[in-house]
Amino acid sequence: MRTCKITSGQSLIEFALVFPLLFLLVMGLFDVGRAIFYYSTLNTAVREGTRYAIVQPDCDYKFDPSACAGGYLETYPLDCKNANSTANIKICNEIINKFFNIGELSSSTITINHPVSSTDDPVINIGIDFLFKPVTPGLALIGDLTMHVNSQMLMTPIAVP
Repeated sequence: MRTCKITSGQSLIEFALVFPLLFLLVMGLFDVGRAIFYYSTLNTAVREGTRYAIVQPDCDYKFDPSACAGGYLETYPLDCKNANSTANIKICNEIINKFFNIGELSSSTITINHPVSSTDDPVINIGIDFLFKPVTPGLALIGDLTMHVNSQMLMTPIAVP
């Protein structure tokens, strides 16, 4: 007499055990791809903002830009939410236009600074801190990831005080 093995439910049980792990792996890969895309977009925005900032005339940072008179309107480092001078408002708008709606602007901080380089050349330094929220269930338990992107360039002679 031949014995007959019954294995009709074995594949279903194996699939039920492996599918959640496979699903989390695929969703995690999508989240990593999304994070790389966001970082690339933030990097482009901060570089474009810095390139725009290095050619801003020094007068646009002062109290009276038309007469190029008065002291500087702001102290640095400066958050874009507190920008008052014509130059800094234009720089912040340029950066925001390059965000391409990747996320909440309220969860990001754009910082502008005018330090002096080691060779006493005036430079501009712009940084963005962005709160990345993963959508994968397992990664969301770990918490949000803060991305920091920074760009620094020498000021052009037109922008030097």
